[in-house]
Amino acid sequence: MADHPDHDPATEQTNKKVNPLVIGGIVVVLIIAIVLWFTRDTTPEPEPQPVPIELPEPEPEPEPEPEPEPEPEPEPEPIPEPEPEPEPERPLPELDSASAVLIDEAQEKSLNTALLDGENLVRKLVVLTDNIANGVVVREAAVIDGPESRFLVQEIDHQLYIDERSYQRYDDMVNWFISMDTDAIVALYQRFEPLFEQAYAEFGDPNLRFRDRVLSAIQVVLDTPEPTGLLALSDEQVMYTFADPELESLPGAQKQMLRIGPDNRVLVKTKLREIRTRLRRL
Repeated sequence: MADHPDHDPATEQTNKKVNPLVIGGIVVVLIIAIVLWFTRDTTPEPEPQPVPIELPEPEPEPEPEPEPEPEPEPEPEPIPEPEPEPEPERPLPELDSASAVLIDEAQEKSLNTALLDGENLVRKLVVLTDNIANGVVVREAAVIDGPESRFLVQEIDHQLYIDERSYQRYDDMVNWFISMDTDAIVALYQRFEPLFEQAYAEFGDPNLRFRDRVLSAIQVVLDTPEPTGLLALSDEQVMYTFADPELESLPGAQKQMLRIGPDNRVLVKTKLREIRTRLRRL
């Protein structure tokens, strides 16, 4: 086997020693490159961006409740107008001249005075009332005229009776009486009462008031009985009388009430009850 002339053991040993140096050089180069990179790049690293934290949406604030509308102020009450002062009451006239004034004031109250006899009316009313309270009818004290038509009778089986057509003679007077306003009648009576009392004192019982006599007269009329059927009569030549002794014995004021008929009696009694009720309140 031939020997290689170029082979040198020393060279081989040297080659064996170069390898670690090369490696070290490479390492040094890398270190220098890294250092240069760090020293040459001056751009700061970006700061880490904060991660946005999602906050919960705030709950909406409740809307304020609307303030209640103020209540409207009450309207001021109207100031009442002062009532007019009543007119002073007219003075009463003297008794002797009172009848004409009584008629005038009755007409002012819309009372129909057409049927009244205005002559000496106050005294006649007082006398008429006192007589009726005694059950008596005095024609001289009448303040209205009686019916003009004749009193009619009818005969049945030889017995006389009042003809019912006779009752119609009193219709106008009764309708006139009941048509008058009760309050106006009583108000007029109350105003003229001092004159009625003065007239009554001229002949009446000093222990009684005229108002008591008025109430007594009304009671007499209201006590008139209410017989049924036809009313039998007796012919006494001068005048007719009631055939029934009980009816004939009645006071004259009540017998006159029988002659006006049952329908008219109901109307008159109803009106008198109204007047009595008002008088009792005075």
